[in-house]
Amino acid sequence: MRLNELSINDKAVIKKIHAKEPLKSKLLSMGFARGEKLKVLKHTLVKNTFDIDINGVNVALRNEEAREIEVEKI
Repeated sequence: MRLNELSINDKAVIKKIHAKEPLKSKLLSMGFARGEKLKVLKHTLVKNTFDIDINGVNVALRNEEAREIEVEKI
């Protein structure tokens, strides 16, 4: 499952980052690493952008970025 498939208030654990550089480095610097837990705070109606809580930090991701993150829902 990919991050962009989650709904509001869903929680998940990151399994793998599929992005290529430089996006992969950007995601890692924001705390998106394998094993980290996250929660979807909100997203736009058509899921163009996602607000994610990861390690107590709110991060906004575009759909294209969220699609590169493989997660397991918890």
